[in-house]
Amino acid sequence: MSDEKLCPELFDYIIDFLHDDETALRSCALVCRSWVPTSRIHLFHQLSLTGCPSKASLGWVPDTACRQIYGTLVSSPHLAGYINKVSVSETDLYQPANYRWVSGEIMFPPLLKKLNALKELEFNFPVPGNADPKTVWSTMVFKDISDAMKTLTLRSFTLRQFAFTNLAEFIKVLESWKHLETLQLDSVDVYTPNHLSASALDQALDLQILTPTQTHQHEQKASFRHLLLKSNNSSLFIPILLHARSPLDLSGLTSLMINITSDNYGNVLDLLKYTPNVEILELEIETIFDYEAHLENRGTIDLHSMPSLKKLSLQISLLLGRIEPMSWMLPFFSTVAPGNVIADLLIKCVVDKPPPTVTVQALDNSLAGWRAFDDLLSQQTFSTLKRFRLDFALDNAFGDQSIDEILNEYIKQLPGLNGKGLLEVCKVR
Repeated sequence: MSDEKLCPELFDYIIDFLHDDETALRSCALVCRSWVPTSRIHLFHQLSLTGCPSKASLGWVPDTACRQIYGTLVSSPHLAGYINKVSVSETDLYQPANYRWVSGEIMFPPLLKKLNALKELEFNFPVPGNADPKTVWSTMVFKDISDAMKTLTLRSFTLRQFAFTNLAEFIKVLESWKHLETLQLDSVDVYTPNHLSASALDQALDLQILTPTQTHQHEQKASFRHLLLKSNNSSLFIPILLHARSPLDLSGLTSLMINITSDNYGNVLDLLKYTPNVEILELEIETIFDYEAHLENRGTIDLHSMPSLKKLSLQISLLLGRIEPMSWMLPFFSTVAPGNVIADLLIKCVVDKPPPTVTVQALDNSLAGWRAFDDLLSQQTFSTLKRFRLDFALDNAFGDQSIDEILNEYIKQLPGLNGKGLLEVCKVR
C-alpha cells in the first residue's frame, strides 16, 4: 500500500461539496480533529429561527430555542465565529403564541450581540390578511434589537412584510448599515408617514447617525451594491438613503429593484441619478400608474445616465384601449444611447381584457404603440440586445381561454424582434 497522503486542503475541498448535507457534515466532524473546522463552517453557517414552541422548563422562564442557543454560545463562545447568517421567520399563523414570537423573545437581542462574525441578517414576517396590520415592534423591542444590530458588522440586511412605527425608527436602524453591501426592504412601510423637512431630516440624522466624536469630514460610507426597495412609503425612504448624512454610498450600486408609484416617481428619478454603475434594473410599476401624467422631459427616466446597464426588467399593467404604457415606454427607451451594453430585456405585461365597448379601431391604435416599440428595439442602437422576453399574463384569467388570442396579437406587433430570434414569450396563468 502506498504511503502517500492527500493534502489537508483536498479534504476541506471534498467536505465543501457536502455543504447542504447536515447528516454527512455531522459524521465528518467526528472523523478527526482536522475535519472539524471545515465541517463546522457549513454546519453553523446559517442559523434559522422560526419561533418553535418552547420546551417544558422547571423555572419560570420558558426554555426557548433562542435561550438554548444563547446558553450554548456562553459555554462555547468559539462557535459564534462560525455563524455568518441569521434568518428569522414568523410564519405560523395557526398558533398565535408563535406568530409574533420575536417581540416576546427577550433573549433574541442578547443572542445577536454574541454573534460577532454575523454578516447577513434577515427578518421574514408573514403577509398580513386583508384586515390585519403588518408586523410592528414596540418601542422597547425595537430599541433592544436595533441596539444589538449596532454591535454587528452586517454586509446584508433583509426585512420583509414589516412596518416602522415612524421615520425616526428607520433613521435609527441606519446606524447598523455602515458596512452594508446588500439591502432588501420588501413590503416595508411606515405607519405614521410624517414627512420631514430638510432641516428636520438633517437634525434627525445628525443626532442618530453621528457620535459626538464624528465629523462630517470623517464619515465612512458603506460600499453599497444591491438594493431592493418595495414599499408604499419609498417616497419617504429614498430621501433618507440619498441624504449626505446617510451611511450608504449609492454611486456603486450595481443592482436595483424598486416599485414605482405616482407618489414616488419623482424620488425614483432622483435615486437613478445617483446610480451610474447599475447593471441590473428592475422596475415594478403599480397597476393604477398614470403614464400620461409623466411624459414631460423631466419626468422621463434617462437610461443614457446608466451606461453599465446590462439587464432591464419592467412590470407593467394595461387595459387595452384605455390605459396604455407605450406613451411612456417609447420616450423611456428612446433615451438609450449608442454604445450601450443592454443585453437582456424582460417585460412582464399584466393585461386586463378590453371591455365590449372598445372598438376595433381603438384596439388597433393600442397595438400600434407596440409596433413602434418593435421598430425602436430593432434599430442599431440596440445591437447588443440578446434576448427580449415577454411574460404575458391576463388579469383575472381563471377559466378564461382568450389569453392565447390576445397574446398572438401582441406577437404580431413584434416582427422585428421575432425575426432576429430575440423574442421569447411566456404565458403566465
